[in-house]
Amino acid sequence: MNHVSRRYGCQCAMLVRVGIVLAAVAALLLSACSTITPPVPQTPQEIARALERARSTSVFGPPQDFLGSTLADTGRHGLYPVRSPAECEVAVLDAGEGSFAARMALLKAAKRSIRIQALVFKGDEAGLRIAEILKQKKAEGLDVRVIVDAFSNPWLQTQWMLFDLKQHGIEVEGYEALALQWINEVPIPMLMPHYDADRPDKRFHEKLWLIDAETPSGAAVMGGLNIGNEYFRVDPTDPAGYWRDQDVAVRGAILADLVASFDRNFDYLVQVKESRGIFNTNLYWDATRAVMDKTGRFPVQYQTDPRLVARVAGLEQGAIEPGFRPSRCRFLHNRPRFAETYILQAYLKIIAKAQHELLIANAYLVPTPAIAAALKDAAVRCVAITLVTNSPETNDLPEISMVGRGHYKDLLSVNDTPAVAACTNAQAGIRVWEWIGRAPDDPVQQGTMHSKFAIADRRIGLVGSYNLDPRSERLNGETALVFEQEALATELARTIVEKDLRYSRRISAEDAEEFADPKDVVYRFRKQIGRIFEAEL
Repeated sequence: MNHVSRRYGCQCAMLVRVGIVLAAVAALLLSACSTITPPVPQTPQEIARALERARSTSVFGPPQDFLGSTLADTGRHGLYPVRSPAECEVAVLDAGEGSFAARMALLKAAKRSIRIQALVFKGDEAGLRIAEILKQKKAEGLDVRVIVDAFSNPWLQTQWMLFDLKQHGIEVEGYEALALQWINEVPIPMLMPHYDADRPDKRFHEKLWLIDAETPSGAAVMGGLNIGNEYFRVDPTDPAGYWRDQDVAVRGAILADLVASFDRNFDYLVQVKESRGIFNTNLYWDATRAVMDKTGRFPVQYQTDPRLVARVAGLEQGAIEPGFRPSRCRFLHNRPRFAETYILQAYLKIIAKAQHELLIANAYLVPTPAIAAALKDAAVRCVAITLVTNSPETNDLPEISMVGRGHYKDLLSVNDTPAVAACTNAQAGIRVWEWIGRAPDDPVQQGTMHSKFAIADRRIGLVGSYNLDPRSERLNGETALVFEQEALATELARTIVEKDLRYSRRISAEDAEEFADPKDVVYRFRKQIGRIFEAEL
């Protein structure tokens, strides 16, 4: 039977966001109880202080340059040390196809351990191939562990795939048989670490692959890609299965920091289950596997499209040795469950220190007050700012773009100020481009732009899972790598200037005016619905 990638691609964000909204409703019902709120600047006074702090500190500065968690026992655990070029090497990977090939090459060469975390790990052609290798490596005796988000993998075939991984001895945190993982998300006073009524709304959005990270030959892949056909661009004939995204590969001593972040999430999820006593499902999995060792494992059948299976096999053979470059680096882990805001602070520092050019590609641009203020502040300092984000036509959830468009007028208004008019840099100010997935010289229509990265002055880069929206700022666990290396930053900048802008259209001041006050009744209604949930986007 055929597996249709559009079904998975179009339903992905909708199902995930519906789950998130339901989680938000659950959190609101418990709002009378205590919540953990990250220290995000909101008022004009708080934003002014945050920008001044960003100007006077560095993203590569000492720990004191960052505000830590407000929880007494958390400190700055998500802030990792600055790594020298001798301790960190970074390579820019070529879109989804290149990332898939690099990931598979690492996976098949693994000798000791595999750690994978993704918001989404789909049971489609790409995901099933990865799952097959994971089972093989587990059978060879490797330590194989997976983390997925409890609310973001609802498809039946995906649930069966995760069950199959579990029955083969692979620990998959964020999954439970019979789709009962939501039980672990219910806040129970006195039983869980850092009780938080908003916990169901705080999701695990991190994306990390760590292969043999304890060894000198270890490597990692991180960035914006989840696991599924659309992320690896498996189906060029279907925009829903052919997205634009960005990853980097990493190796060196810095891998210890990535391992620490993965293990903290994994151990936290195990601890939550252990706090539930007889409801700790890991106890029953041990017994179930013992029985299966004698009776045989449960047979699992999947529906796949032979054409896409062949495409995945072809992509797997396309690995090219990544072009690693020694770089000064810092890894950041943002966990709102623990009141951490390190990636927001990193963005503010990078924006505040930009002198000439700032390039940002971000899938779901809904600027929060601090980010909007930082961008406008950079513009009046004569920085040329290019923002690339999705149009409603390419966004997997169009209402996010409609809400984001409502901020364009405010951002572009800085271009009419005397400060920007007086700049000698002719490109000074803010320019917004919307990804439409089409270029005049390319007949192939691409789908969602899912990238999340920034480059300042073609010297400093930030790549990770962090969206410039309220959800990443206050609710989602996120990871990011900041690096300083001119050749790498220039290579990443060219992906925007020479590639992404070809598939995008520039937003004019007139467009921004229309987006702020749309005349179309249906569009206006959809935008208003989106704004109701803006804090959750």
